[in-house]
Amino acid sequence: MERSIRALIAVEGLDSFDVQRGMPDDPSFQLLGVTEGVDDTVRTLQTREVDVLLVACEGREDDRSLQIIDSAHRTAPEVPIVVLATSSPNGFLRRAFEAGAADMALFPQSKEQLRFAISKAVARHLRTGERYGERGDGRLICVLGPKGGTGKTLTACNLAVALALANRSVLIIDLDLQFGDVALCLGLPPEKTMYDLAMSGGSLDQEKLTDYVMKHDTGVEVLLAPARPDQASAITIELLRDVLVVARANYDFVVADTPPGFTAEVISTIDASSDLVMVGTLDSLSLKNTKLGLETLQLMDYDDSKIQLVLNRADTRVGISHHDVVTVLGREPRIFIPSDREIPRAVNEGVPVTLSRPQSYAAASFHELAALFTGDTPTDEPVATSHSPGGRLLSRLRRN
Repeated sequence: MERSIRALIAVEGLDSFDVQRGMPDDPSFQLLGVTEGVDDTVRTLQTREVDVLLVACEGREDDRSLQIIDSAHRTAPEVPIVVLATSSPNGFLRRAFEAGAADMALFPQSKEQLRFAISKAVARHLRTGERYGERGDGRLICVLGPKGGTGKTLTACNLAVALALANRSVLIIDLDLQFGDVALCLGLPPEKTMYDLAMSGGSLDQEKLTDYVMKHDTGVEVLLAPARPDQASAITIELLRDVLVVARANYDFVVADTPPGFTAEVISTIDASSDLVMVGTLDSLSLKNTKLGLETLQLMDYDDSKIQLVLNRADTRVGISHHDVVTVLGREPRIFIPSDREIPRAVNEGVPVTLSRPQSYAAASFHELAALFTGDTPTDEPVATSHSPGGRLLSRLRRN
């Protein structure tokens, strides 16, 4: 027989009797009591055996429910917190998750639906606790390139595929909202996009996010940019932040492909990211903009150790030596991606080069980049060795 779920309800701004009346009434749900305010909730969590805390509120950013969530999470981090909001809480969602919420559901809804949502949150909390630790966060890798045409999308797509081939769960998000090319690079039809997600309304959870992602043959899941430039304005910063929070809680890696420059969407993603990949090419304009990009990240106080520098088309003979690159950028690139005629062919065919030419130097470079994040390769020295394809490329560059 299934053990009943012992639930505590914290009510903020709603009628306690109405909230209790909307709770599941089957034997598998045991209501321990109702609390109001921070102190009452914390005191009850310290004295009772609780499986889940339900915070019933209006879902506004200025109400006290966020204080309840934060204090409850600090008091009993092992207890999942499910927010029951009476309105669509897209903006509120990010702050609630940051405070410690594990899941969110609209309230009221049918007792059967509510019982399922609570059971799902308890089960997910147990799984993510084993998998990622207390907060259950995967890694968010933001792929940057201040200048267009450096190969950001190429890098993001091949990195995502390389991570999936290393048996990690991966979501790639196309944040070039007006002219995104992730669908083209991965050979996916834009049947569902971020615009459709924005238009769907309501709160966001993993099940809803899954409804709007496309799946690549490698297992990489893809949240595509809107199909038309005029649809980009429907994607708000609040929705983007909510997507990133939900995605990090449910994937080993989230890879964000970004447009050129530091737009509001890019800055928000940088703020939320655990790692950055800066992509440049072997030409003076790109190196100048890459240097400015690195300086901008310093001004944003981003941890320099979390930035991986990738040099694309690194063996192009244009009169710029390896020494010139290091002098201009002030640092050693970690990954060198060579020029390869198969790369544009792979893009045109919608098949990442990690799949179409798995034995190529280019594919090896993308796998080396993925290894920086999977931990399969030491990260205290440049990844390429003298015996690897990237290492032979690095040696050739150093002779220039």
